Amino acid sequence: MFPISRFVSESAAADLLQQVRWCDGVECPRCRSDLTVRNGSYREYQRYLCKNCGRTFNDKTG
Repeated sequence: MFPISRFVSESAAADLLQQVRWCDGVECPRCRSDLTVRNGSYREYQRYLCKNCGRTFNDKTG
């Protein structure tokens, strides 16, 4: 578990989520392809575009 004090901001939580979720590289949640590119951001969360199926997603998409 992570101590709650580590999440003093939305930015800190977003950074940790990104590190934990994509430790093996970014992967599309729809088609599981690793052919993804960064596609802007929304609030503190990075958006991605899957070059295989065209879906956009972020670190919280599941």
